[in-house]
Formats: sequence, structure tokens, C-alpha cells
Amino acid sequence: MTSAEALRRAIREASQALARRVYERDQLAEDERPDPYAFALDYLNAQVGHGWRPTNAQRNPWTSTPLRDNSETTKRGAELARQALPRKSDADKEGYHDAGPV
Repeated sequence: MTSAEALRRAIREASQALARRVYERDQLAEDERPDPYAFALDYLNAQVGHGWRPTNAQRNPWTSTPLRDNSETTKRGAELARQALPRKSDADKEGYHDAGPV
């Protein structure tokens, strides 16, 4: 597949996805429809999540979607960060403080 064919295919798939979302949005009662800006932002974020980029930039090959549930790792990291905060914001120490220089 040439790059031009790949681009046409990507445009066709993105257009189909957008048309489906617009159709689903139009099926809602008028007072339940999302704000147009929020709707557009949601769609563009979904496209970025599927690899779309507004430039020729490519997704890093070494970053990928996690293959497992990382919620426990995330919780552990957050707890470690909470434990470290008091050490960094001790007002008796010189240098960095959460509220800025003293």
C-alpha cells in the first residue's frame, strides 16, 4: 500500500467514525447533546489515541498501550509521591519549597 493509499484509507475511516458519532449525537434529545466544542474535542482526542497526528510526527515505537492493568502500580507510585512531599516542602530546609522560596 502506498502512502497516498494509506492516507485515503485513514481519511475514509476517520470520516466514517465522525459520521457515526454525529449520527449518535443527533439521536439524543436536544437538551442532552454535548456542547459542540466538547464534542469536537472528544473526537479529536479519540483520533490522537488511535495514532492520528496533525503533522508527520510518528508515534514512538518504544511507547505502547499497557498490556495489563497498571492501577496497582499507579496507586503505589502516588503513595510514594505523597510520602516524599513533606521532605521536599520542609520550611526549615534551604532551596525548593512547595509554596516557593521562603
